[in-house]
Amino acid sequence: MSAICVYLSLPPYLAQWYAHTCRKVHHREDDICPNQPIPALTPVEPVRGSYESQVLHRVLQKQPSDVPEPIPADATLALAIPYYSDRDPRVFNYIGPHAKLELQNAILESFDICLWQELHTFRVRLNRQDHAIWAFMEKHGISCDEPNWNAIAKRYQRKRDITYKINSRKKRSDSSRKNPKHSYV
Repeated sequence: MSAICVYLSLPPYLAQWYAHTCRKVHHREDDICPNQPIPALTPVEPVRGSYESQVLHRVLQKQPSDVPEPIPADATLALAIPYYSDRDPRVFNYIGPHAKLELQNAILESFDICLWQELHTFRVRLNRQDHAIWAFMEKHGISCDEPNWNAIAKRYQRKRDITYKINSRKKRSDSSRKNPKHSYV
């Protein structure tokens, strides 16, 4: 039986990263794991027990009509619905537009965590991150092209700027608590 899928419209780098992440877990017992980008709309089953799988399980519902929705023209990821003991994918195979956004945000959050853990190292902060981003893309099955590199670099830059702002605010508030007579209120 072919996989029953939910189709998501993600940026290409994010769809490729997620597909590779799932493939890597499913090949963990094998001696090799290919890291070429997986073609778009190749069914990918989420990792059992992952946050994305839990979100998918929570938002699955029965089809609202007899005619299923067509595959979106801009879909980049085909997420195969796994069998859950309380939700058979032959019956529970629909997620609404808001549920799709929740699932996309779950995938994006996982990507951000992975990106931050791998790129935010002392060496990368001291040097340019060009080669680190290319290496990240190679390692995670993302096609190495300029649009993907720019999107990942911009995402990392935004996360880094947010972290620096939070840390600087924290330092200012800590110093104002230590010296209350110098605080400006």
